[in-house]
Amino acid sequence: MFFQIDDFKLHYEVMGEGKPILILHGWAAHLATMAEVFEPIFNEKIGYKRIYVDLPGMGDSSVHDDFSSSDMILSTLMSFAKEVIGEPFLLAGYSYGGYLARAMVAKGAQVSGLLLLEPMVIPDTEARNLPDVEWFYDTEICQQASVRSDKLWRDANSEFLARLRESYALSFDTSHVKAFDAPTLILLGHQDGTVGFVDQLSLLKDYPRTTFAILDLAGHNLQMEQPEVFEFLVKNWLLRIENGI
Repeated sequence: MFFQIDDFKLHYEVMGEGKPILILHGWAAHLATMAEVFEPIFNEKIGYKRIYVDLPGMGDSSVHDDFSSSDMILSTLMSFAKEVIGEPFLLAGYSYGGYLARAMVAKGAQVSGLLLLEPMVIPDTEARNLPDVEWFYDTEICQQASVRSDKLWRDANSEFLARLRESYALSFDTSHVKAFDAPTLILLGHQDGTVGFVDQLSLLKDYPRTTFAILDLAGHNLQMEQPEVFEFLVKNWLLRIENGI
């Protein structure tokens, strides 16, 4: 399925019926990387319509110079939420997708529950507080997750990503917004050498209804390195939303 803006097409897939949940993948990835880890959960949790999108320049979405900035990608997602979803929805974002998810909330999208999976919070890679985790890459748990992740990998458009990297940071600070008081889940890996976990501690003040977890033996593929804990905490997040507490 495609959502079209002029000559740009945003590819997305819908699975199931019920309350909508929009799920955003990470940098240089595609929607199957998220469906792979979320669908086992929703096979047991009925009543949710999962909406997976390919971000611009990634997966099967168009490559278009006009969309090679985080601001334009955000604008596209806001239009998609309004025109395609058209009702309050749950929102989940992984890594760069988590950065965009926070921005959607800040811009007033009708989000009634938020899941941030190892969200990127500092666009400048040199400014991030990252742990020394060389030892972790040699562990069996990390290597197995990497093999599984590599099987899902598809090349994104490298030229588009290079242009997007030049406008990677949003033009506004997502932390200077009104606190989001709906059920939230923030999951981080203690051995995440990509976005880290220290910088994300500042998010606690923005999400007073959050479950905040930093998992040991988890890098930037927490959902594959600690799948049982990931699934348990996602189900708990959904339960909090279902119970209205």
